[in-house]
Amino acid sequence: MNIAVIGTGNIGRTLGAALAAAGHDVRYGSRTPEESVREALDGAEAVIVGIPGQSVEAFARDHADELAGKVVIDTANKFGDGPAHSAAEFAALAPAAHYARAFNALGWENFADPVFDGVVADLFYSADETDRKTVERLIRDTGLNPVYLGPGQHDLLDRLLELWFTLVNSQGRGRHLALKVL
Repeated sequence: MNIAVIGTGNIGRTLGAALAAAGHDVRYGSRTPEESVREALDGAEAVIVGIPGQSVEAFARDHADELAGKVVIDTANKFGDGPAHSAAEFAALAPAAHYARAFNALGWENFADPVFDGVVADLFYSADETDRKTVERLIRDTGLNPVYLGPGQHDLLDRLLELWFTLVNSQGRGRHLALKVL
């Protein structure tokens, strides 16, 4: 699958490397001239948005035409007032994009090493039913086990992010901490 990874920080690079290792054609887009966002989006079937949460609105506005018809996985978290997700921004600014929410409620360390004592961590996500197969494939190809919450469950994922941060801060294990449904 042709995948555009927008953002070259810890999340973008870690997810991109895992997907490339799984055989996908991964192209990165960032603010640097060497890695053009438009070039990365050209021909992409899926887009992983791994930029700072406060930058997502401008990204959706500036690239609405290139995002049309593509599965767009929002990994970004906005901190402060309002939701951490950017579903409303995509709906208003890039309505033809197929918005999904995943890779937001765990730290990048878990994407780099998703196995805990021989057990694969779960990754909760939300997407429309028509995009479920694509999102699940990408989650599996990063080494995680997908757990589908249904469409429009972005606020619930934001609460899982809060739970993850609370556990990270209270358990003394650091950020390499994940969840598993048994």
